[in-house]
Amino acid sequence: MRHIFVMINENLSEAVAAAAELREWSAAHDVEISETLPAPCDPDLIVALGGDGTLLRAVHAACSLTPPVLSIKFGRLGFLSGAGASRLIEAVSAALDGSARIEEHAVLEGRALSGNDEIARLFAVNELVLRSATAHMLTTRLIINGHVFSEVSGDGLIIATATGSTAYALSVGGPVLSPGFDGLEVVPLAPHTLIRRAVVTAARDRLRIELPDPTRADAALLCDGQNIPTSAPVTAVEVKVAAERLRLVKLEAHNSYEVVARKFFGQSNE
Repeated sequence: MRHIFVMINENLSEAVAAAAELREWSAAHDVEISETLPAPCDPDLIVALGGDGTLLRAVHAACSLTPPVLSIKFGRLGFLSGAGASRLIEAVSAALDGSARIEEHAVLEGRALSGNDEIARLFAVNELVLRSATAHMLTTRLIINGHVFSEVSGDGLIIATATGSTAYALSVGGPVLSPGFDGLEVVPLAPHTLIRRAVVTAARDRLRIELPDPTRADAALLCDGQNIPTSAPVTAVEVKVAAERLRLVKLEAHNSYEVVARKFFGQSNE
């Protein structure tokens, strides 16, 4: 029996209704549906009924990039959606029988350190945020492939994937990256300087962010908007592009640049 893990935005009545429709269809097609993942479990498909935020929650809840992910748009933006609500069953069927197009996205992984001790593992589809946990400035030193690139004080840093370049990173002045780009971008948060620049790295680059000033080193970590608890103060973060990819089911083809133009600038080719 095939298995689908479903994440629902319970605040959207349309998403709740779609979940009921999917349950009815699955019962007639020998497909098991769950809204929680008992361990061990490796579903054949992850379905997110909501928006991009629901997709991120689903991927983090699944703790695996093995199954493809189908996002059905009910939210506001829906950059990662694979089909509209009216094509839910068609999209699920295509994903399960292998006829749907799969779009691969780079994700990031890393670890947080306190001295020489690893205190947290990090994973993000959109971005990792290292920011001040207080009202004080945070001083960060960016090291790329073992070489010091910059040191700046401000609210912190965003390390984003191409997928995340249209999320938090964009809102603080970062560039829009092609979805197929495999590197990362580093964008300072409210830097205390007259020069503000984002840095775009290659896929194989290794990043290390250190907190060299003990008086400006009270840092909080967030991955895709979720706070990452740590057992000790963070002194450094190491980040790289993960070997695995996020595999998104795309029933409806679209041009990513057209989506950005429409969502943010009101442009349309119609």
